[in-house]
Amino acid sequence: MPSEHSSISITRAYVCVHGRLVHYRTCGQGPCVVLLHDSPRSSRLHLTTMQFLARRFTVVALDTPGYGLSDPLPARDPTIEDFAAFLGETLRQLGLARAPLYATHTSAKIALALADAGGAMAQLVLDGLSMPETPADDAFIARYMRPFAPDPGGAYLTAEWSRQRDMLRWFPWFDTRPERRIAMEAPDAAWMADYGIDLFSAGPHYSDAYAAAMRYDPAPALARVTVPTIVAARRDDVLHAYLARAGACGNPMVTTQSLPADTAQWREWLLNALADGARETALPAPQPAARHYADHRGGALHITRSGPPDDQPWLILSAPTTLQAHVWGRDLSRFCGVIVPDLPGFGESDPLPPGANLSDFAQALSEAIAKMGVKRVRVLGIGMAAPLAAALAAACPDRVAMVAIDGLPPIGRTWGPNLYPAIPFDALAGTHLHRIWHMLRDGETQWPWFDNSPAARRRLPPILAADALHAALTGVLKQPEHWGQAAHASVEGNLATLWDAVNAPLVAFRHADPAYADTPRLKQARLIARPDDTAAAAHILAHLDAAQPEAS
Repeated sequence: MPSEHSSISITRAYVCVHGRLVHYRTCGQGPCVVLLHDSPRSSRLHLTTMQFLARRFTVVALDTPGYGLSDPLPARDPTIEDFAAFLGETLRQLGLARAPLYATHTSAKIALALADAGGAMAQLVLDGLSMPETPADDAFIARYMRPFAPDPGGAYLTAEWSRQRDMLRWFPWFDTRPERRIAMEAPDAAWMADYGIDLFSAGPHYSDAYAAAMRYDPAPALARVTVPTIVAARRDDVLHAYLARAGACGNPMVTTQSLPADTAQWREWLLNALADGARETALPAPQPAARHYADHRGGALHITRSGPPDDQPWLILSAPTTLQAHVWGRDLSRFCGVIVPDLPGFGESDPLPPGANLSDFAQALSEAIAKMGVKRVRVLGIGMAAPLAAALAAACPDRVAMVAIDGLPPIGRTWGPNLYPAIPFDALAGTHLHRIWHMLRDGETQWPWFDNSPAARRRLPPILAADALHAALTGVLKQPEHWGQAAHASVEGNLATLWDAVNAPLVAFRHADPAYADTPRLKQARLIARPDDTAAAAHILAHLDAAQPEAS
């Protein structure tokens, strides 16, 4: 049931620190406070808490490096001190070095290490601080931090789903003895879904801060810290037992508090605990970066930019995921500026209202492009997003310099609502993971993905690399109800007349692949033979103005 604070808007942005992007969320007004998350979570953990605290504070929640959307640290095995130093610089760049800081579990050690190294936060709240007498040995850490390793066949999905469920039942998760059962209420399906998103977003980096925390003994730092520090834990927290050791640190700057398990009471406590020392701070405006958000009247698009500076960068559109867009972006960015958006409803881009049509999507793209300060783009529409490229060109003729098409939906075919259906979350067996994975793989091997007939077999080499499929799957996990929104809008319009409204130069790749079967029907397009290799196709596209390939 939505809370009374759920209507409070949360914005997202990046800050660049030492050449690496740190993603954060912010909401509210008033004095600034900072929230950090545990591992393998991200700032998503704090969404509801942020909205609650926003009634008194400007709340900033950071993604730890390697988690959520933040770049990982460069070190292969970063230490807590590495994370702390990076956190200190991040806070400094945001003007939040003195803001009260809340940190939980893994991040409690990061925040404590920062305070020990001279951090100047006005108040430090450590919720759940692990303080075993003897830090975990390397063998335990290696077993607990079994590598997160996507594989092309998708076997890792079962392993990670089982680990996620077991992390919520036993500590450590691999010790299934009754006495190791965690004494807490099982989380609901929504919490588990969010946890899964964060685990899969971190992927191979999920253990970076987690393992560093296991190797770090906080006792010496706790005895030295010179900022007001509260060490607390809820009674159902597996780390509650360590409060006694924290209280015995002998430092008058440190107090401990045992908290009720009730979430509402905990939030009220946190609201008051962060009040000391909070002060007004103006956050700096986000600066252009390789990843950023571009606003439009319906929300925000998450944008990835690459390649050299370009007066007419290529805007690459693919639906329902960015799987093919990012492969094209990698190859095309060797020659040109490239913009790859998560289309509305996929990944980190806000969905459009139910029933949004192709014109609505084109309008959102146009507004976002304008907010980016880009005057003109060349547009590459891939597969199901090809009609969206045409709609954008028709709606914004002064903004689109060229349109290129790499496959397109059959003209005149009715697809129906099951083209890219909503994916229900399966809290028991995790079948949603396998359903997404195989829909993605099938989309690479047959056209459309659900057609198993010989005529549907694709002739282009499929994109089946584990990391690429994993990234696309994670994007679907973030919006399982909306992920097909752009693709559905693209095929529901009148495709037969749509192309007649395109006044920009139009080129289209032709190929024996079934996704290109209707390309010859684009009579106004200059047809170009599509190489099997996307890098070779990108070379052709990048040099169109100079090469002027002839229609064939």
